[in-house]
Amino acid sequence: MKEIPIEYIKIPEDIDGIRKLHEEVVGRYMEKYESGTSKPILVKEIDRHNYILIDGKHRLEAKKRLKKYRRIDCEITDLDDRELYAKAVECNMEHGVRLSENEEIDVLKNLIEEGRTQEQMAKIFHISRSAIAMRIKRDPSLAKSQSDKIKLPTINELLLGKMGVEVAKLYDISKGRVSQIWGNFVNEITSDFNAGTTKEEIITNQSNKGINLTEEKINELIKEDLNKVILGDCLTEVPNLKDDSIDCVIIDPPYGIEYQSNFKNEKYDRIEKDNSEALDLLDKSITAFKPKLKKDSHIYIFTSWKVFGKVKPIIEKHFTVKNCLIWNKTNWSMGDLKGNYAEKYEMIIFAIQGNRKLLGEKRPVNVLDCSHTDNSKHPTEKPVELIKELIENSTKENEIILDCFAGSGSTLLASKELKRKWIGIEKDEEFYNICKRRLIENE
Repeated sequence: MKEIPIEYIKIPEDIDGIRKLHEEVVGRYMEKYESGTSKPILVKEIDRHNYILIDGKHRLEAKKRLKKYRRIDCEITDLDDRELYAKAVECNMEHGVRLSENEEIDVLKNLIEEGRTQEQMAKIFHISRSAIAMRIKRDPSLAKSQSDKIKLPTINELLLGKMGVEVAKLYDISKGRVSQIWGNFVNEITSDFNAGTTKEEIITNQSNKGINLTEEKINELIKEDLNKVILGDCLTEVPNLKDDSIDCVIIDPPYGIEYQSNFKNEKYDRIEKDNSEALDLLDKSITAFKPKLKKDSHIYIFTSWKVFGKVKPIIEKHFTVKNCLIWNKTNWSMGDLKGNYAEKYEMIIFAIQGNRKLLGEKRPVNVLDCSHTDNSKHPTEKPVELIKELIENSTKENEIILDCFAGSGSTLLASKELKRKWIGIEKDEEFYNICKRRLIENE
């Protein structure tokens, strides 16, 4: 027991909100203090000039009003800070205090936020667990609070390998509820993955919510090795992909024209192997990815009129060429300003394997109008909106798209935004990093 100056005692906001002051109760305690019969209040010492009130709000107010008293008898507890609110509630219950319905809801909500089980709340309120369960069930806000509160720790315990029965007992919930929480979690991350989100990004998103999902665990839950960009040579990496798995290939390989973009203050270097080697590279890359395509699949290959006559026969060795699409860039390139026509378009060879049909209610035309990019991310950067049009014409949600000359990632980003699965391969580390950044930032 210790006498403490009244001004040293502070009432925390959460404890102050447990129960409103009632004038008749304050008056009753004023009479008791005058007769010397009131019991001490309960406080926790922070330092010799600061104390936190846990129980005795009406008694403290009574002493304040009796201005002749400057000190009050206190019982000091060393409870952990996390226990203070629950102790304050329990003391109120022991005094036989009746909370209003709103006060009771607020108290239960705070106890749920502290992570109290129904069994623990029942002990605090001095009632049965079934009575607590009924009160929570009766109020939708309490039911939601409890559901939200147990969700994260339940998932984290299961991710650590605990059995459902153990987790149900630990958090005082049914085994069926544990199964429901886990099922919802697995469905959530699977849906995100099916919508084109990378496993790396899913891990980050879940971590931001407080869920400890690891790379090892997500690979266990989602077996497919998709939605990723690989740093490496397509001729080395494509053979590692699963056979008969790709629905559509969209590639923008070197054209074989020794292209160098001049449309910047700082010129890009010439594109590697954008010469006679490009045609050999195209043939070898098609040979590599052909067995990875499904029996019925679509292929789009960007090219230039300058090498169209050489590129088309290479593609025809492997697939049926159906059309040559014209991308109207709605503006024209620089170059020989007085001695030649300005170039305003590029070509996209459309080929098929098997008998896959185009999608959409309206038959697409072979001239695609789409403004060019500023090539700020890559010297031959393609617009995401243009790629989206190709994707929507040839694939459905969750189908798989391959770009083994990923560049700055326009095809990958378009696939992700349209909820397709995707694989990108890029050998230049600078552009690989640009891909990764764009996919995370969706830019």
